[in-house]
Amino acid sequence: MKTTSWIRKNWLLVAGVSFIGVHLGTYVIQWAAKQSVKSQSGDKQKSIKE
Repeated sequence: MKTTSWIRKNWLLVAGVSFIGVHLGTYVIQWAAKQSVKSQSGDKQKSIKE
């Protein structure tokens, strides 16, 4: 009898974890981009006041 691989046995778990990982990664990238824009706009306002 041929043994099945771990991924074939747990393909749904692998797909779910991958799906969640991609979405969490996207969320973190968007959060970092927003923080960068906020800090850059704050720097511009400071330089305008000076």
